[in-house]
Amino acid sequence: MLSLKQISEALGGVSRNHALKLLTDCGIRHKVLLSRNGKKIYYDITREQIQNGALKQKDPKKIAIQQSIALMMLEAALNRH
Repeated sequence: MLSLKQISEALGGVSRNHALKLLTDCGIRHKVLLSRNGKKIYYDITREQIQNGALKQKDPKKIAIQQSIALMMLEAALNRH
């Protein structure tokens, strides 16, 4: 488990807000752990997962293709009746 600062460093020094956006887009949830100074927020991801590309942004072309396939399937289903 890594903190947001460690994740942003592992991504090549991106801003904390950008790292947080990538985490939320990928569906990675945070865990709150108690420490001496209060509560700390950690994310359930390892450096190896980051290096393997777990936090890649979604490809807009791929999203458009998936949406068009879903629309064609919906249209085919509606035209049957």
